[in-house]
Amino acid sequence: MFVFQIYQPVYQSNTFANIELISKLRNTIFSNGVMNHAELLPSNRRDCIVRQVFDTLDVSETTRREYAVRIRHFLRFTDTHGLNRNSYLEYKRYLQGCETFSVSTKNKYLISAKVFLDGLYRVRLIPQKITDGVKGFTQSRLHKKDGLTDDDIGKLQSYCSALELTKTNLRLRAIIALFLFQGLRQIEVVRLDVTDINLRDKVALIRGKGRDDKEPVYLHPSTVKVLREYLRLYRFREGALFRSDSNHCRGERLTTKSVREIIKRTFHTLQIDGSAHGFRHYFITKLIKSYKGELLTVSKYSRHRSIQMLEVYNDEVIRQEDLPRYYSVFKDIRI
Repeated sequence: MFVFQIYQPVYQSNTFANIELISKLRNTIFSNGVMNHAELLPSNRRDCIVRQVFDTLDVSETTRREYAVRIRHFLRFTDTHGLNRNSYLEYKRYLQGCETFSVSTKNKYLISAKVFLDGLYRVRLIPQKITDGVKGFTQSRLHKKDGLTDDDIGKLQSYCSALELTKTNLRLRAIIALFLFQGLRQIEVVRLDVTDINLRDKVALIRGKGRDDKEPVYLHPSTVKVLREYLRLYRFREGALFRSDSNHCRGERLTTKSVREIIKRTFHTLQIDGSAHGFRHYFITKLIKSYKGELLTVSKYSRHRSIQMLEVYNDEVIRQEDLPRYYSVFKDIRI
């Protein structure tokens, strides 16, 4: 029989888990390996416990908030199913049946649950780590979105070069330049401030995905050219680099949704089958080809924290470049 026992953790008085709470939790022992979830995570203490676990993480404030939001989904699951040594695996099986969730979304919720459960173990609210041995969801390569093609980029190049030099058109070109030549993510583009751009030194300060700090990124000469034209016309000195020109929110910072819509309209005009993320896919694939698969070097430009994240792109490049050899194997056979 598996029983969770609650241990006495060592806390400072200014943390959420005070002695009164710990004394209650220490006596929470249940049969059949199931803890009474209402006792372990009482509703009036739940937010405090969540904060305690996530406040000790060495992650950005943005990531911490995202964890805290997603963990409520896991807590609702445990309201019904209880909390035991199989809860993490059972939660994964539950997520598997959530047809409205993409594979990426399922993994985000699963990771949040893992971080929370590991945190409960770390602060000794549960005596055993229960997340080991459970893998995340994998996505079939057939369902991965492809990046843009050279033909797509050719269409964009012709389209942009023919645009009149209006404010809206220069904004579009500047956004495309940051996607295409810098491989920026959508959130990184909308977070940019005017003061983050140093055209003299050809450097931009980027606040990356899940980060609070900014890191310098060297700008491609083509990006510098477009941004110089853009800023010369808009004459911004501070604040958001990209702003709305719609009537109901004119002058406000563009959102990721707005940027996606801008790119979507452009792609529709050019009959390009793709999305804003396709730029980043194209950027990384071109670099891998140019750097002959040197993933460590490419990761410095793509700003991936792990080169394992680039293996999907690398495998795709290898397969494409190997096709002529594959074709030649059967070139003399006719059916």
